[in-house]
Amino acid sequence: GDKFWVAEDAVERIFGSEKKGILQTVLGKELVGLHYTAPFDHLPAVKSVQVDNPDTFHSVVATDPLILPIVTTEGTGLVHTAVSAGSEDFKLGKLRGLPLIPVIDDEANYLPDGFGEFSGKNAKKHPELIIDFLKKQDASGHPCLFKVERYKHRYPACWRCKTELVWKVADEWYISMDQPGKDGRTLRSRMQSVAQKITWLPDFGLERELDWLANMHDWLISKPNRYWGLALPIYECECGHVQVLGSPAELQEKAVSGWDQFAGHSPHKPHIDQVKISCEKCGKAVSRINDVGNVWLDAGVIPFSTLLDPQTGTPSFIGNQTYFKAWFPADLITESFPGQFKNWFYSMIAMSTVLVDEPSFKTVLGYASVLAEDGRPMHKSWGNAIEFNEAAGKIGVDIMRWVYLRQPPTQNLLFGYKKTDEVRRQFHLILWNSYRFFVNASLDAGWSPTKLSAPTHVLDRWLLSRLSGTIRTVTQALDTYSTAPAALALENFVNELSTWYLRRSRQRLGLTADSKERAQALSTFYLVLRDLSLILSPLMPYLPDRIYTNLTGESSVHLGSYPEAHDQDLTLEEAMLMVQNLVEKGHAARKAAGIRLRQPLASLTTSADLSPDLQALLMDELNVKQVIFDKQSNSPLTLDTTLTPALVSEGQARDLIRALQAERKKLGLAPTDQIIATIPVSLPDWTAEIQKKTGATSLTVGTTLSVQKA
Repeated sequence: GDKFWVAEDAVERIFGSEKKGILQTVLGKELVGLHYTAPFDHLPAVKSVQVDNPDTFHSVVATDPLILPIVTTEGTGLVHTAVSAGSEDFKLGKLRGLPLIPVIDDEANYLPDGFGEFSGKNAKKHPELIIDFLKKQDASGHPCLFKVERYKHRYPACWRCKTELVWKVADEWYISMDQPGKDGRTLRSRMQSVAQKITWLPDFGLERELDWLANMHDWLISKPNRYWGLALPIYECECGHVQVLGSPAELQEKAVSGWDQFAGHSPHKPHIDQVKISCEKCGKAVSRINDVGNVWLDAGVIPFSTLLDPQTGTPSFIGNQTYFKAWFPADLITESFPGQFKNWFYSMIAMSTVLVDEPSFKTVLGYASVLAEDGRPMHKSWGNAIEFNEAAGKIGVDIMRWVYLRQPPTQNLLFGYKKTDEVRRQFHLILWNSYRFFVNASLDAGWSPTKLSAPTHVLDRWLLSRLSGTIRTVTQALDTYSTAPAALALENFVNELSTWYLRRSRQRLGLTADSKERAQALSTFYLVLRDLSLILSPLMPYLPDRIYTNLTGESSVHLGSYPEAHDQDLTLEEAMLMVQNLVEKGHAARKAAGIRLRQPLASLTTSADLSPDLQALLMDELNVKQVIFDKQSNSPLTLDTTLTPALVSEGQARDLIRALQAERKKLGLAPTDQIIATIPVSLPDWTAEIQKKTGATSLTVGTTLSVQKA
């Protein structure tokens, strides 16, 4: 019967019950060097290669597991290596010195010469050609087909149109990574040294770039059969001599024909190909190769090709070095990390290494990918793609920028309108409403920033200290290109401005407030909004400009001076944070006791030793009459929840004040408008207070609450 060489572990899987027996067992390395015959040895193209490579043609070689690992869970343990038809096959063939047989053209047609009945037929469209041929061989007494079966496997396809691809070898131009130069160093090792001189943000970028440099093959720089692109200045003579030209001047010097047709044009197809030069070796006229360059050649040489001498308009790198060095290297480049380690970052490092052995940029800021809100890549066919212009028009570029700025660069950004609306509500709207409140309070008070009052109130001093801290944090973050910490610090400050300072200062900013204290609060509010606009302006250009120009009358926030951080009162900030924590605990205690905030309480006891002005804030926020300090207390805060008749009456008064103010708002009354009110409860001890807080000229007791303009 027939005899087969298969891996020992694969015998049962392949033959099952049809196995007759095992005749011989050897180590795989004992088969290395054996030769075999194959079904297509009769083809002229195959015979030609056999004649030229008798030692390596159809020979068994040992694999390299790093290139082509072989397993026994599939196949036979012996893998056919088609050197011209696969990446791993090509690498292994090159390593082992196996001959290469070109089989198909760029359209996947079998080559016209040397392939007999296959010539001119399309290998991709007609895969059955091979199976049919093998079946014919079997039928004619030349058995070479053991089994035919279908199985699923990964297959390459065009990323854009999804057309299935075929793999073929082609002659291309490469830049060698491992050929030693005059100093004994390879380009690979030089690039690795240059990459380590760059600041990578995030810092894992260096590790990824070095990994790419350690494992990449020679750099493919040519693109055949293309029209657009950098015309490679390579001239290859029939005698085998190759010349690479370095400038238009050198081309003109060596031209033997065609210069007049090229003169005045950029060095691109078709004009550059009019020029022929003389071969340095044999003297024949030589044309430029047909290939154009890989696009990353252009991208990598940008720092050298675009810094033009302002006097001559020529690259300053090859002329005005003083001008060149004034701008080189760039302080910062930024791009998405995925894909760029082997593309733009790599090409920039390669070019600058070859030319100056230094990086062409000091720092690279990388970031992850932008995905749809559902976590998938954006695709029009999936219906989850959002065009930039569409988003910018719908949500505004300030919000668009902020969404990106606040995102940690190491994490993918899930972009969508739910996300952007959340950012708008949690930051931009809070900032705008705070500004509007300030404007209305200023107009109501007739206040203008011609004379600013020095801050003495604890809230003003605290807010200005927090502003200085925020300026310092933002400046330090931006100095290191870290936008997310800067954005989050600004969000936190705006939130504190709105939910703490503004809420605790409403009475100080109202019409019934002391004029001196109101002026002090407005002065502080003004200074904070002004400086906040200035530090926000590099991050989002429009909203801060609107606020700043309206506040100051200046033409643009972008012409203002960036504010400097002053000394912080860290002791005050820590004490205020303690008050805020106590307030949070106090609100939780009220909720647990079922007592609404407008109901006054007699006292609270705390182990925190607070200054009188901070005690006043705590009392006002938690609506208690007294703060009792007890350093022996086991609890940071305890509320006295006993309600006396007097406290209940005061709580009713506060509820009534709130209800009357709500009615005023429904009527659209101005703060100066007065009202006549009917109230459902008699509170004689609080009549004057109610009238003062609500602008009521008279209060009448009735069955229901009603309000009319006086």
